[in-house]
Amino acid sequence: MVIIKFMNKKLLNNYIKQIEIHIDENEAINDLKSLIQIDSRTNTQNENQIIEYWESKYSDLGLENKLYKTSDNRLNLISTLKFSNNSTSLIFNGHLDTNHIGNGWKTDPFGGEIINNHIYGLGVSNMKASMAAMFNTAKILKNIGLNNGEIIFTSVLGELQGGVGTQTLLENGLKGDFFINGEPTDLNFMTIHAGTYSFTVNIKGETRHLSKLDEATDATLIMNKILSELYSLDISKNIENENEKQLNLIHIGAVKSGLGENFSDDRPPQVSDNSVIYGSIRFTNFSDIKEINRQIETIITKYKKNYKNAKIEFEIQTNNPIMPPIKTDLSEQTLGLISNSNKLIRKSNPRIGQFSPYSLYGTDAGHIVNKLNIPGFVMGSGGKYNTQPDERVSLKDYIDNIKLYCVLSIGLLDKKYDY
Repeated sequence: MVIIKFMNKKLLNNYIKQIEIHIDENEAINDLKSLIQIDSRTNTQNENQIIEYWESKYSDLGLENKLYKTSDNRLNLISTLKFSNNSTSLIFNGHLDTNHIGNGWKTDPFGGEIINNHIYGLGVSNMKASMAAMFNTAKILKNIGLNNGEIIFTSVLGELQGGVGTQTLLENGLKGDFFINGEPTDLNFMTIHAGTYSFTVNIKGETRHLSKLDEATDATLIMNKILSELYSLDISKNIENENEKQLNLIHIGAVKSGLGENFSDDRPPQVSDNSVIYGSIRFTNFSDIKEINRQIETIITKYKKNYKNAKIEFEIQTNNPIMPPIKTDLSEQTLGLISNSNKLIRKSNPRIGQFSPYSLYGTDAGHIVNKLNIPGFVMGSGGKYNTQPDERVSLKDYIDNIKLYCVLSIGLLDKKYDY
């Protein structure tokens, strides 16, 4: 077997020294803080502002930028750092929209506060830290200069609506030879994760006062019975691989029940006539989707027969695309590059493959693999405190993330490289 030069720890270490010379940690932290301070909660009017800001930052570096709009006018950015005109290209993929603010925050969600060597803020883990790490990778590698290929940095919105931003870029011709998606994995290297899609069960009953229960069709009662069966449904029973079984499940995220179209809750003596179940599926094979939906439909059909005056409908959420699963195979050379880079920077052996909780996320990497059929992995800052009150990321992990992205880019762009 020919040992590619980037498998050599001595040469890798020389590159790491160059990276450390060019990295300005305070500047890198300020880049991340500036992202946190922009409110980019998903599906809000503020989203495009962060893409416009990010385009200006990449423009200041001298990268070529192109904007693409989704069908609902969300902006998505491609920033290209070109070293040569050969065909080798590496895609960095990530999103700038964030979750919404839940209860329990003690720090300012938009403050970017630094406490005990962690930086706090809404979306810092999911996934502004990785996005800032990508930007600093562009900054450092532009200063170092490479001989081969190009790096394509994609910054998207709508990831939390099924990845509509990344899909838009793929529909507009995004291509590459290898990808790195920056979802938070605590810097582990994920090559296997579940796909995801959502569904609703809508239940319409007939209201009466509780004194006439025998004349009513109670939507809440039906909802609770359906919920009981959904919670006990095993969609992994036909899967032989025990690890894969763990990635096939149904989750109920929210329910509503009450009176009328607005789910009024101010008349408890009144029988409810409107209920909705909002659920999410995790799956590992596209071929399983039809069987999963058939099992849910069987439950729904049962209660349609039992409650003939009720209207019960099961629907797949169609306004958001299905996020595909991934299972990517990396070459021995890529595995060696990851291993040696991690040992030099993190002083530990990397975790590569499937692991909890990250493999249950669902990421835009699924769209890339499904469309382009290229190898890659998901690796980024954060994870431990992801999408929770006082979301935060270790500053050391953030800086290590930048170093890893840089040295992995150098190795992966080598023109002799076998992915």
